[in-house]
Amino acid sequence: MSYVLRKTVLDAVPEVEIEPTEFVNLKAAREVLADAFAIEEKYEIVVANFLALERQLIEVAVTNTVRDTNSYGEFFEIRSALNIRLVNLLTATKLYLDQLPQHIADCIPNRADVANSVKRRCAEEYDGKFEYRFMEALRNHVQHRGIPIHSIQQSGHWTSFDEFGLMEFSVRIGSQKEVLESDGKFKKTVLAEMAPDVDLLAASRTYVESLSAIHQFVRDLISDSITAARALIELAHKRYSEVYDGNLIGLSALEVGEDRVLSSVPLLLDWDDVRLQLQKRNRQLVNLGKRYVTSRVSN
Repeated sequence: MSYVLRKTVLDAVPEVEIEPTEFVNLKAAREVLADAFAIEEKYEIVVANFLALERQLIEVAVTNTVRDTNSYGEFFEIRSALNIRLVNLLTATKLYLDQLPQHIADCIPNRADVANSVKRRCAEEYDGKFEYRFMEALRNHVQHRGIPIHSIQQSGHWTSFDEFGLMEFSVRIGSQKEVLESDGKFKKTVLAEMAPDVDLLAASRTYVESLSAIHQFVRDLISDSITAARALIELAHKRYSEVYDGNLIGLSALEVGEDRVLSSVPLLLDWDDVRLQLQKRNRQLVNLGKRYVTSRVSN
C-alpha cells in the first residue's frame, strides 16, 4: 500500500509520496471544507429567497404606478406570486437551520458540544425576538395547514399636497391572528403575542437579520478549523508544485494498492474559493429591519 500526490490525468505526471497519516488528514480536511461550503451555500439560498420576496413586492408596487389591478384574477396572481416567495423563504430557512448542527459538528469533529452551542445560539434569537418566534410558528403552519399571507394592502398616497408632492405606492402583506386562531394548531404562546395583523415583510426582515447573526456566530465558531483544513491542502499544492510546474487541475491524494487506486481525495480549491466569495458577499446583516428601498426622485 502506498500514498501519493498525483494529478489524475492520462498524461505521464510525477508522483509525490506522502505518509498514510497525511492522506488521512487531507481526506479529513476536504470533508471539513465540504461542510463549510454546504453551510455557506444553504445560507445563500436563504438570502436569495429573501431578496426574491423583496423584489416581488417592489415589482407589484411598480406595476401599480402604471396599471390598475381591478379583477379578482389579477389580485389572485399577485397573492399567489407573493405566497410563493414567502413559502420559499420559510422552506429555505428550515433547510438551513435543520442541517446546520450536523454540518458544524462535521467541521469540528473533535468538539462534542459544538452542535449544542449552535442550538443555544438559535434559542437566544428565538427567546429575544417575537418575529423569530412568529416566523418559526408560521413556517410550521405553512408546512402542515395553510398559506402565510392573509391580507394584501396596495396603496397609493401623496407625500404632500403642495407642488412638491409625489404619489407614493406601496404593498403590505400580513398574517391575521383570527385566521391562525381558527386553525386550532398554531402555537398558542405565539398567538398570545400577536397583534391582529402582523406585517410579514417587517417580520421577515427581522427574522433574516437573526439568521444572519446566527450565521456569523457559526462562521466564527468554525473559522480556525476550516482555515487549518485549507492550509493543509494548500501545503499539498505547494509540495506538488515543486516537482510539477503546470496547472494543478486534477491533483489528488491517492491510496494505491496492487497497481490500482483504492481511494482518491480531490485536492482542488476552486470550489472553496466560491465559499470565500460567498462569505464576502453575504456579510452579517445589521439593522435590516430599519432598511427599505425607494425609487423617489429628488425635487
